[in-house]
Amino acid sequence: MQPKHAMTARFANLQSWRYGITTQINRVADFLRIHGYSNGETEATFEQLTKAANRLRINIILIAESGRGKSELINALFFSDTGRRFLPSGTKHATRCVTEIRFDRERRTGLRLLPIESREAPRRFADIYEDDSAWQEVPFDADISDSINSAFALLAETQRTTIADAVSWGLHSDAILNVPTAGYVDVPRWRYAVINYPHPILDAGLVVIDTPGLSALTAEPEFSRDNIPMADAVIMVLDAKEGVTQADLTIWKDKVGGVRNFGQRKENAPTQARIVVLNKIDLLRINNLIDSKEADRAWLKEVDRRVHEVAELLQVEPITVIPVSAQLALEGAFTNNQDLQLKSRLYWLERAVASSLPEGQEIALGQDILNTLSHTLESVQSALDHARFEALERLRTLGDVRKKNQTISDALARETGDKRQSLAAALDDLRAIKPIHGKLAAELASLTNPSIAKQDAIETSNRIGRKLQIAKIHDALADYFSRTRAQLAAIDAKLDEIRTLFGNLGEKHFRLIGLGYHELHPFATNRFQIEIDKAEQAAAAALKRTSSLLIRRASGIVGQFETVIAPQVSHIFEIAQRESATWMHGIFLGIERPLAELNKHLNGRAAKIEVIRAAELDLAQKIADFQANLDVIKAKHAQLGAVRESLERFGNVLRSSGQAMKHSG
Repeated sequence: MQPKHAMTARFANLQSWRYGITTQINRVADFLRIHGYSNGETEATFEQLTKAANRLRINIILIAESGRGKSELINALFFSDTGRRFLPSGTKHATRCVTEIRFDRERRTGLRLLPIESREAPRRFADIYEDDSAWQEVPFDADISDSINSAFALLAETQRTTIADAVSWGLHSDAILNVPTAGYVDVPRWRYAVINYPHPILDAGLVVIDTPGLSALTAEPEFSRDNIPMADAVIMVLDAKEGVTQADLTIWKDKVGGVRNFGQRKENAPTQARIVVLNKIDLLRINNLIDSKEADRAWLKEVDRRVHEVAELLQVEPITVIPVSAQLALEGAFTNNQDLQLKSRLYWLERAVASSLPEGQEIALGQDILNTLSHTLESVQSALDHARFEALERLRTLGDVRKKNQTISDALARETGDKRQSLAAALDDLRAIKPIHGKLAAELASLTNPSIAKQDAIETSNRIGRKLQIAKIHDALADYFSRTRAQLAAIDAKLDEIRTLFGNLGEKHFRLIGLGYHELHPFATNRFQIEIDKAEQAAAAALKRTSSLLIRRASGIVGQFETVIAPQVSHIFEIAQRESATWMHGIFLGIERPLAELNKHLNGRAAKIEVIRAAELDLAQKIADFQANLDVIKAKHAQLGAVRESLERFGNVLRSSGQAMKHSG
């Protein structure tokens, strides 16, 4: 792989990682939003994770005193593909403040400048950096060189201020740009600058920070303390002809390394790449030699001598000191001159930077993000499992209730149906026997008709009136009472017939329907016999009183019979007729009324069965709703499984990358 391609591939990997991790974040967030598991807390978490992924950058800080060709090196190393010098170079155009070059899609293309007066605020630089209101913004057109150059010219601006203000801003002698005149000095106009430029390598995640020497680092102790140690790579740029100056040595010792021994620095910051660039090696070339090959050898020898000299002064391995010519590299890139590009040796630096940039930060951050997402999905999984358990439990309960209701309603329906059939048969029989009941009632009414008794009494009275002898009168009375008892016997016989008919009918249907034992209303006639006996005894006593061995007038006996005996007997039949009619009505009602009540009861039961069946429909709908809910939960489970599987695959890729880094290290 070519060095330039190696660096491009490194940032392409970072961009691919960022796309992959944000895709996972969005996929989990979309799942939670679609299925109603998102809330303010989760949305805040997703926003923080996305910001963390998007903010992950590879920060490369270039440190050099003015005149070391640092801007030209930045142009050659990162922006030679633009076909023009991105940053202005030369002492005239030297930047006066720390300048950060990056690309944020959320911001418009342009230059953001932090005024030097921001030093007056008693705030941390990191807080001011995040405060948009503290900055001045200068937009430019990324496709127009004049627009870019006009904006970048501001980076070299100065302003005149009092010495007192300069000191209060922390700008001491090394930050003052001229000799004080009448109490005034020139100082940088800007404290910090950020260039937002749409370049592919910046969009992929590169941030280049250009620091204009010891004065800027001294004026910004917070930057030196916090930003330099956190950078992924620090490139110290030296002038090959001047070598290591006192300012260079101070920067290296106090700002970059912190200790003199490079081995200890490496242990203190094992993930940070530290590279020393010996720029402007083209100026070491000896041009008075006639033989070009000899000149090349002399030049390479001088370059090698300078490399070892720098390595010894900085106490680093010579391999970490990379000699380059940024100017030759740019000329070669702009003219497509490979010979110049090879002589520039920039490819050594490109290869060193590409191979030294750490990958562990995105792997570690990616694993942290995946762990957070996995924890979120585990919470959703737990909620889904609980919802599924509740749905299944509810379905089981509703199923049991429905089954029980169906069993009850089916049993009630069968029992009700059977009883309705038996009731219908009973009612049919009852309707069929009603005419017979009417006929029997009429026959019984005829037998108990008092008119018959009265007519018989009239006839008996006439017979008595014609008899003069007591014996004959006695016989007439005996015949009368004999006929009366016969009539009562006929009534008893009819009653027995009726009892048998309706008793059997009631017993049959009551048993079939389940109404229990059918009992006819009692109707006894022996009391009528007793009353007849009493009447006969009264007649006998009256006859005995009237005889006294004397022949009385028949009219006296007739009167006794008509006023005492006959009315008593007629009254007995009146009672018998009245009570028998009531009894006849009662025995029909005794069957009809229970059947009517049963019919009413069965109608009520049918209504209850309908209620139960309506409840079954409600249960069926509820079961269908819970089943549909369960299907939704199952679908959510499946989708959740797909999201988790995607996370697992991405995690495996991260772990594989980590293992590859470990083995390559």
